[in-house]
Order: sequence, then structure tokens, then C-alpha cells
Amino acid sequence: MFAIGLDRTSDVTLQEQIFLATRELVQMGRLPKGSRLASSRELAQRLRVSRNTVILAYERLAEEGYVEMRAGAGVFVADRPAAPPPMGPTPLIDAAPAATPQVAEPVAMPPLLTRTDRRPVLDLWYGHGDPRLFPAHVWRSLGNAALDACAIGLASYGPVGGEPRLRQAIATHLATSRGLAVAPEQVIVTSGAQEALNLIARLVLRAGDAVVVETPGYAAAGHVFAAEGARLCPAPVDAEGLVCTAIAALCPRLVYVTPAHQFPTGIAMSHARRQALIAACSAVGAFIVEDDYDGEILFAPPPAPAITAMDRSTRTLFVGSFSKTIGSGLRLGYMVVPPTLVAAAEAAKSLMSYGQSWLDQQILAAFLESGRYRRHLNRLRTAYRPRREAALSGLRTVFGPRLAVSPNSGGLHLYGTLAPHAPDAATVAAAARCAGVGLYPAAACAVRDTPERLARALLIGFAPLTVAELDTAFSRLPRIFD
Repeated sequence: MFAIGLDRTSDVTLQEQIFLATRELVQMGRLPKGSRLASSRELAQRLRVSRNTVILAYERLAEEGYVEMRAGAGVFVADRPAAPPPMGPTPLIDAAPAATPQVAEPVAMPPLLTRTDRRPVLDLWYGHGDPRLFPAHVWRSLGNAALDACAIGLASYGPVGGEPRLRQAIATHLATSRGLAVAPEQVIVTSGAQEALNLIARLVLRAGDAVVVETPGYAAAGHVFAAEGARLCPAPVDAEGLVCTAIAALCPRLVYVTPAHQFPTGIAMSHARRQALIAACSAVGAFIVEDDYDGEILFAPPPAPAITAMDRSTRTLFVGSFSKTIGSGLRLGYMVVPPTLVAAAEAAKSLMSYGQSWLDQQILAAFLESGRYRRHLNRLRTAYRPRREAALSGLRTVFGPRLAVSPNSGGLHLYGTLAPHAPDAATVAAAARCAGVGLYPAAACAVRDTPERLARALLIGFAPLTVAELDTAFSRLPRIFD
């Protein structure tokens, strides 16, 4: 890594300073021919600037012949760096061919289960419900009713923040299920939780801001925040949830948590820990992002009230989705923002899209208003509870003391840690695949953690399979240890 000193009080832009400093290092031979420069993301984090600032500086260096940008490989000092620019007027010469446009480096994508994937029939993929439980008959009926009543919404743009009827229905549902007293205007309808996280990052983060994330935790959220130039600060998770002791020293801009069903461990954050988190964030002026990704799937008494309901400082943003309870193909989620952020959230949303499908929003609103969603949740809990018990029983039979399963009271998956004397998670997953069973190491499931712990962690999804199918799957797994 080469050192660049930036003068943030200078009239020269940061992009220009990075370009000039790097060019000088190349011309002086401090950066040898063929040497690889830092990635745009890495340099942006080191310098605490926007990644776009670095990308534009690199592109200018490439245009002037000082570096080469090789797709998929990185940025390298050119084998024959351009000579220093001549003094005085430049003679007219034939124009050089235009440089090939460069694209930004791809960011890591969360692993998704799609219709095109080839997976075992007995697939224990995490975070995925049973498509056979989708309320197709009711959905079709509500869709027909919406179209019969008035389909004018299909012919024009709706409010960017979402259809008023759906925003009201979500606000009413949250009041009864999460104790949130929010106005419908505070609800912003999104294309699932991932878009909500992107909107939040745009709203509150600046390059160099510290963001506290759970460890182990949801890697895809971290990728979103890092893409905005934030510095990720891992904080451990214990039996009560996120450990808050480091927040005062870090002074983060944002703290991201999954308190209802911590991802991936499944731990529910205690009431005392929620209070401690609110107090710690209030003291340093940090926002809290409460991701309720599968908090509707409960098999025990409801957990502590939502942090958003407990927070009186209006610094908490609540993220929810219908992907786990209705279906990920619906692509409808939401976030709840403080009143002071409503206008900014709608403006940021308009830069990403002009809203979601009018028809899908109308159907979902009717589904919520009629009470059918509440009955659907009860149906899911009734179906998934024995599947969870079957999965726990199967894991005990197959692994015994070689796998410690984290306690949890909800969600669609279990989290297990293999003992030191057992094969690692990748070995177990490969053997299961040979037996026709999809079993997945945490490293392949959007989990962010230390390499040592990731190597021995498994995520076991139980929701997509019936009890009989789960019994069949686990009956094949003992061969792993033969």
C-alpha cells in the first residue's frame, strides 16, 4: 500500500490530489512497472473518501497511460508509464484511440436461492420457506377483486413511498405485532429488506463513518454499508445479543442489529440489552438499524418489544420484509423511518425506483386488512414448529455431541458449531451433497465472522421440507461418519 497525504482544506479536489500523488510516485519509480495498486475500495477506506473518487482518479491515470486497469485482476502500473507532460504548447498529433471504458469492481453478492439453481431435492437451505404454503387461492381472489374494482393504478405512477393503503395496513399491523406507534407516512415500501438497507446507507452514511455490525452477522448488510465508504466495526454477540461496551469508544454513525432472531445464531436480544443499546447509541448520537428479517416466525412467547418501540429518541430505523412469510418472489418489504427522515427517504427512493407494482401492493394491503395475513402466520408457525423439532432430533441423532446447536425460539434455520474433533463444515457439506442432501457451511450463507469460527459453523434450514422429508434427509447423513 502506497501512502498518499490528502489536504482536505485545499482548493484542489480529493480526486485530483489522488491522481497527482499517484502519478508522481509512478514517475519517480516509487511504484515499479507492473506493480499492483490498492483496489479502489481498499484505497477509499484507507483515505476515508468516496470509492467513486478513487475510481475516477484511477480512470484518469489509465487514460494518460500511467496505469492499466485489468478486469477481474486489478490496477497495475503500466509497463511503459507515460512520460511527464511536456512544457509549453503540445504539437498537434493524430488522436489516440479512445480508452476502453472501465467498470467498477463487483461487490460480493448475498447467496440467493433462485428458480434456476440446481439443488438436491432434500435441500436444507437457510432462510427459505416452503413454497407449497403460499396462499395462492387467496392471493388470486384478492388480485381479481383489485382489478375488478379499479385498475387505473396500473396506468400511472403511484407515490414513491408506496401506496397509501399499504402503508396504512403495515403501520396498523406493526402496532399490534411489534408495539410500534408510527404514522403511515413513516412507512416506506421497498423491494425487500436489501433495498431498505441501501436506502438507509444513502440517507445517513458518509465516507469514513464507523458502522458497528454483529459478529457473527449478516455479511450482505456489511457490504451495503461498506459500498458507501463506511468502516465496519465488528462487535461480538453473546447470549443476550450484541455486546454494546465498545460503542462509546467507537462513536459510530450507525449500529446494525437483528434483535428478534439474531443472524445467524438465532439468539433473541434481551430486554436489558436493548435498553443498553439504546442508551449507548443515544450517548454518541448513533442511528440504530433494527432488521426484523424473520421476526414474524415465532415458536415461543413474543420476545421483548421492538427496539424501535422502546426508543424515544427517534434514531431507530426498522426494516421488515414479507419474503420469509409470504414469498421472496413477491419483492415487497418496508422500512420505518423517523418523521424527520421521511422526505429524505422518499427522495432517495426516487433515485432507485419509482415504486413497486401497484397490483401487488393492493393485494398485500387487502391481505393485511382482512386479517388473512395474521391467520397465514399462524398457519406457518403451526407447520414449521414440528419441522424445527424434527431437524433438532435429526441433528442429535446424526452428530450427537459433535455439533452444538445455538438455542433459538423462532426463524427458519438452526445454527450449529462443529466440535474441534469433528470434520469441518465444508467437509460435512460436501459429504452431505454426495448423499443427496443440501447442507451448507456458514461461509456459503452470507455469514460474516472470523475464519476460524466460520470453518466450523453450519446453517440448517428446516422450513422447506416436511417432517417426513426431513426424516429422510437425516437418515442419509449418518454415512458421513462411517
